[in-house]
Amino acid sequence: MITPNDIAVKEFKKSAVGYSPEEVDAFLDEICIDYDRLMKENIELKDKIGMLHQDNEKYHSIQGGLERTLVLAEKAAAEMKEAAMLMSEQIKNDARQKAEEILSDARTKVYELEQDIARLENRYELMRTRVKLLLYAEIELLDKNEIFAEKEEALQQPLKE
Repeated sequence: MITPNDIAVKEFKKSAVGYSPEEVDAFLDEICIDYDRLMKENIELKDKIGMLHQDNEKYHSIQGGLERTLVLAEKAAAEMKEAAMLMSEQIKNDARQKAEEILSDARTKVYELEQDIARLENRYELMRTRVKLLLYAEIELLDKNEIFAEKEEALQQPLKE
């Protein structure tokens, strides 16, 4: 690649029928200045491209990190959701088991109370029957006492007369 310095120091052979050396030198000076400016601009643009490339690499790296973080977050969320589902199932199962225990205890208590009621009803009937028998026996005794009293009265009447 030709540098601005190469253009500035370039010497041409002189010939009798050639171009004016002052015009050629002036033109070469302009080319040298423009070429120098273009080279500097080119270097600046290459530097910018390099920086943009580095920034691009950084952003790609950040993007990759963010994607990995997102994947990990989604995985963690799925695991938490799964754990919550398992915990809710466990809570439901525990609640069902406790409800079944409560129902079983209640059924047992109902059965015991029904047995107590049946025993009390039997005892009531037995006591009722005993009281009836006692009353019938008393009535019978009263009836017998009346009969004896009437007979005794009947026997004592002829004696009084």
